[in-house]
Amino acid sequence: IHFDELIDTEGRPKRGVFFGDVSGVRGFLDDEAGDLYILQDGGNNDARFIKHAFPADAFISRAGKKIVGIAIAGNMQVCIALCSRNPGVFVFSNLDSLLQNSDPVESYPIHDLVKGLVASSTTFTTLGHQQARVETFGDPRYPALLGRTPSTQFPASHPTVISALDGIKMAKIAAGTWLSAALSHEKDLYVWGHTLQQPVADDHSCFKGLLDTNGPEGTPEEVHLIDIADGQDIEDVAVGDEHLVVLTTTGELLGYGSNDCGQLGLGRDVKTTQGKWVKVYSPDPIEKIQGIAAGPLNTFVVVGCHARGEQTRSDTLGGTSSNFVE
Repeated sequence: IHFDELIDTEGRPKRGVFFGDVSGVRGFLDDEAGDLYILQDGGNNDARFIKHAFPADAFISRAGKKIVGIAIAGNMQVCIALCSRNPGVFVFSNLDSLLQNSDPVESYPIHDLVKGLVASSTTFTTLGHQQARVETFGDPRYPALLGRTPSTQFPASHPTVISALDGIKMAKIAAGTWLSAALSHEKDLYVWGHTLQQPVADDHSCFKGLLDTNGPEGTPEEVHLIDIADGQDIEDVAVGDEHLVVLTTTGELLGYGSNDCGQLGLGRDVKTTQGKWVKVYSPDPIEKIQGIAAGPLNTFVVVGCHARGEQTRSDTLGGTSSNFVE
C-alpha cells in the first residue's frame, strides 16, 4: 500500500484517523483539512490512498463544513460529523452513497462538536469535544448496543446521552461489533454491549463475563464499570469482534475474550481467556507502548523507544483483517 498522499509537503504524516468496514481499511480522514482519502486498488497489488473530490453540488460541498468524524457500522451504514456551530451527524446507506454524492438518509442534531465517532454492528457512538459526553443512536432491535433504554422521548434512532455516563467526562471511545467502551479522564473503563455473538470454546459469549452483572435492584446493568487487576488505571482501550485490550498506566497490555485467531498473541492453542484478564504483550525493556488499536481479528500495538529521537514501530497480533476505527 502506498501512503504518498498521506504525507504533507514537509514530509510528515498527516494527522487523522483510518476508517474501515468488515472488509478492512477503506480510507483516511485528515483531521486538519477534513479531507477523505479512499484506499483504491490499482491492480497488481498496487493500492494507494487517493484524495476524494466532492463536486460542487454534493451534500458535503453544499454544507460548506469540513468532516470531523466518520464511522462505518457492521450493517454498512456510514455516519459522518461536520464541524459546525450547530453540531449534527449525518447517516448514509453506505460508503458509496456518501462518495457518489447522495444526500443522507438521516440527520440529527447533537449536543456538542464531535471529538470521536465510532460504530458497532448496528449503532454509532459520539464523544463530545467540550462537554465530553457520550451519545448513542442506531438500530432499535439491539438496545444493549446503545447502553441505554430507548423511549418515546429518546428513541434509539436519535443521538441521546447515555444516562449512566452523564456527568463523567470521557477521554476516548472505542467499539467493535458487539461491544463499545468509554475511557474517562479519571482513567476508568466503562463498557456496554450485546452477548449474542458467535459462541466459542465453552459455548459462552466472549464478553459474557463483562456484561452479565446486575444492578442494585437485580435488573441488568446497561453500562458496566470494569475493575481490572485490582483497580489499575487505564490509559488506552481497543475493541475487536470478540476481544478487548487495554493499556494500563503502568505500561501493561491486558486482553480479554477470544484468541481464536491469535488476536491476543497467546498462541494458537489458547482459544479464549476464559473470563479473565491476561497479559498479552510485553515490549522490550527500552521500549514503551504508545497506543493500541484493534481490528475484528487482530490487535495493533504502537511501540516507541524511551530514548528521545527514536522512531516508533508497530506490531500486529492475530489475523490479517485490518478494520479498526477510533
